[in-house]
Amino acid sequence: MSDQLTKEIIHKDQLSNKDEALHLAKFFWRIVERSNQEDKETGESTEYILEKIIITFMAYFRSAGYGEVWESVEDDN
Repeated sequence: MSDQLTKEIIHKDQLSNKDEALHLAKFFWRIVERSNQEDKETGESTEYILEKIIITFMAYFRSAGYGEVWESVEDDN
């Protein structure tokens, strides 16, 4: 997935505002959707690693002051 804003957020290593937090959270959940689809097609499971990544992202968003953004996007998925 080519997403310039996500690349910029990752390269600067921080969330600067709520819009960036929302964008990164939505990007992450699009990746989860794509991974789940690939799992169905291949018969493999990435559930364990995705759960670990979800916990890491949730902790990061909370520590950056954007926990409510993460939770709102997570609730939509």
